[in-house]
Amino acid sequence: MEKNKIIGYVLLAVGLLLIILPLWQTYNIFTGKAMPSQVFQKPIALQQNPNVGALDIQGQIQNALIKIVPIDFIDNTLNLATWLLLLYVLIYGGGKIAEIGVKLLNGSR
Repeated sequence: MEKNKIIGYVLLAVGLLLIILPLWQTYNIFTGKAMPSQVFQKPIALQQNPNVGALDIQGQIQNALIKIVPIDFIDNTLNLATWLLLLYVLIYGGGKIAEIGVKLLNGSR
């Protein structure tokens, strides 16, 4: 076997792994078997405070917003969006690596 052919097969295998493994992890995330990476976490200061006074307008607005849109929902949405962005990068990179491998295989004929 030529050196280019061996490198081509290795690059093709690495590229396919970079496509298949993140897709498998995404399937596990969407079926509830795994959680996406926790990049964003709920800050302690943004928890609902029951001891807000009548003159503390910022505290009242913060409590009202937390009741409307829970912080966990925002965190989970941002973590999922981050994972999907990473998934796109991995699949795109895996495709390019596999493409280089295929070109090496076709060029060695």
